[in-house]
Amino acid sequence: MNSAARTVLAAAISTLLISLAHAADVPDPKQAAAYIQLHRDVLINSDLWTDKPEILAANLGFEGIIGIPGLLNASDLPLAVNAGAGVNLDWAALDPVPPLRNLTSGASVVGSVVAGFGATPVLADAMPIEVSWPLLPSSVSPENIAITLNTGEIVHPVAAALNPNYDHNERHVIVVFGEFANRLSPDTVGAIYPVTVSFVAGSSPLMAVGPNGPVSIVGLSAPSSNPYVAGPALVGAKLSRFSPAGDFPPPALNGSFPNDAYSLYGDDAQYRLRLFTSGGFSPDGVSGFMSTDFETFFRLHARDANGNPVVLDKAGKVYDLGAGKIEIVGLAEVGPPSEGAPQRAYYTEDHDNYFDVILKGGAAAIRLLQSVEIPTSKVSGYSDIYNPGGPGRSPQAGTTYTKPANPQVYPIDKSLDEPRTVSYASQSLASYDLDTDLPVVFRLAASGRPDVLTSDSERANDLVNGQGYTLKDVEFANETDRPGVTAVMSYVSKSGDRIYTLDTSEQAQLDGDANWTREGRAFGAFNRSWPGLSPVYRFYDRSTGRHVFSIDSEAGAKLGDAENQGIAWHAALFVKPPAHEGGSGGGAMGLFGLAGGLLLLGYRRFSAGRRQ
Repeated sequence: MNSAARTVLAAAISTLLISLAHAADVPDPKQAAAYIQLHRDVLINSDLWTDKPEILAANLGFEGIIGIPGLLNASDLPLAVNAGAGVNLDWAALDPVPPLRNLTSGASVVGSVVAGFGATPVLADAMPIEVSWPLLPSSVSPENIAITLNTGEIVHPVAAALNPNYDHNERHVIVVFGEFANRLSPDTVGAIYPVTVSFVAGSSPLMAVGPNGPVSIVGLSAPSSNPYVAGPALVGAKLSRFSPAGDFPPPALNGSFPNDAYSLYGDDAQYRLRLFTSGGFSPDGVSGFMSTDFETFFRLHARDANGNPVVLDKAGKVYDLGAGKIEIVGLAEVGPPSEGAPQRAYYTEDHDNYFDVILKGGAAAIRLLQSVEIPTSKVSGYSDIYNPGGPGRSPQAGTTYTKPANPQVYPIDKSLDEPRTVSYASQSLASYDLDTDLPVVFRLAASGRPDVLTSDSERANDLVNGQGYTLKDVEFANETDRPGVTAVMSYVSKSGDRIYTLDTSEQAQLDGDANWTREGRAFGAFNRSWPGLSPVYRFYDRSTGRHVFSIDSEAGAKLGDAENQGIAWHAALFVKPPAHEGGSGGGAMGLFGLAGGLLLLGYRRFSAGRRQ
């Protein structure tokens, strides 16, 4: 189908769908849970890839396979074939039948709504736009994105979202849907394709979050390449000490959760080489990468202590670099742990733009890593990488698919001494939707009563509106339960004291004490330190007979007659602990004041050369 005909058909179908939705009283796509959750202004330990915000890539993803009417299950795969999507028809015959996403890269109309795009595109094209700083989620809107075509026409997307790059430590990629291209070769008469992508003014500016808070990125632009000419590529490779902070999605999008390195490998996850890509990576254009796929698609390059080149191409093998040893553990940020060897047909990868190569070994040896390579099938033993517009396992004659990636060697940017990450949360209670388990913790204060810490915005509003409390701040992150995260339980005494504890022994003791009542899980935190986290301290104020929890290591001295009972938990902070002589109150990172929020980050200005 040519572009003009497809546009007319898509518009007609879209109009029909909207009419049917109104007739059936279907909720507004912008009221979908994923849409609401993706617009919460929360970032937790998200990477800063450059010292200034820039568009790292803005390449066309693929054409015409987003919003295929009638595509709901495996029996509908002929619709995906007709739309030109990649398919795995052989897997459709398996028992049980794999998930639809493992059978085709084509998406249903309702899928865009469920995924949080706030619209119902039909037979739309897709484009991922990679930005070097994380986006302020509430500012993401299609009206701020202008795409200039080779014809001179400027078009805007019909939908934009942070899906599938939605973990709270990600959020650098805006995926947009609309009418941008056809599949003709650029040198062919009638070819249509994007040449430039720009961030433009809308009703409000598109913003990214950096070292001094949210900043407008209106005015940034980048050229756009054609995936039917060249496939996806790396746009970043950042080596740091591993941290699980913020590595979880909104609850409406948790199908591949947990897939962080600690959930997969436990304490073997010592270092993380995060790979940032210009498009989703797939072995065939449909299926996902697995945690065991390092040797099939990547290899690392280092120089040993004597300056000799070393190729690291095997997971589980120990490499002695003279200054110490390194072992490649495997890939993370793909799918959740599986029982036994993962099976690609059933593996639930998140299909986003990040892959973590997990390493363990000595710090001196880790610093000797130089680059990461995508060999492709041009090197024996390696396979090609496609974006989601590739052919799948069942390519159809006469259909044009996106090309595989070209071979690439990408330098490793080392952040071993400073994490170069940012954590941010809006400090206004009114900016949060009503939910019992938000990814933030509210601190509420009232005269003569202990502070209340809660991730429940419904409770927070009740306390503010009816019980005399005020919001003091949105202080730190609430981590979703997973390996490494411990639930912090709330207890209240008959005398009005409050205790928050993740210590199961203390919880058992309080459960057996008639003077204390368990209120339940208040939030999730860590019982150990990781990069990007800071301690929260516990004190007992003898003068009031109440416990105090503070990010200020010297809060006890300020109370006067208080006992310092140690670190209660570790969390990613959104506000700054007070600075004290000789330190910053437990290793917290620098703070910058913001309009509408406070920012905590670990960041150091980039040196002129590669970071060591």
